[in-house]
Amino acid sequence: MIILLRLSDLLAIPCQLAAKLCGWLLLVLAAVILYDVVGRRFFSTGSFKLQELEWHIHGTIAVLCFGWTYLANAHVRIDVFSTNMQQNTRLWLEIAAIVAFLIPFMLLLIWFGYDFVLRSFLRGESSPGGVGLSHRWIIKSMIPLGALLTISGGLAVLFRAIVALRRPDILHSPWER
Repeated sequence: MIILLRLSDLLAIPCQLAAKLCGWLLLVLAAVILYDVVGRRFFSTGSFKLQELEWHIHGTIAVLCFGWTYLANAHVRIDVFSTNMQQNTRLWLEIAAIVAFLIPFMLLLIWFGYDFVLRSFLRGESSPGGVGLSHRWIIKSMIPLGALLTISGGLAVLFRAIVALRRPDILHSPWER
């Protein structure tokens, strides 16, 4: 069980690093928005590139933090049915959801996302109309990367849930570490 906890901790590291990076990206996003708003309001310097940069940073933050939000149990849940369940039943439900839904869906995102990024890179895709940002493949690459981080976070929670089921004396909840 200790090995599963250590493996879980190792799988959590990339998610935690991505979350820290995204914390810094929030500051960058705030600075870009502030610059864009002040420029538009007082200096009439609107820019499609700045607006696209805002969207790209915001999208990057959202996608790269999925794994960390799963680790922290900060994602959206609908607990209508599970609130009255016993702890073991909820843990089994979590394990089943990770194995049956989270991992297969994220693997599909990686599979199709890779092709999505590759086609964008090979075509030299840029913004429609040519007035926005170039190198669209960079933002598109966040999709498979975010899916990979989500798998990492999901596996970390899966291993912790197994430990919580088998050894509740070591770990009561998969989200308490």
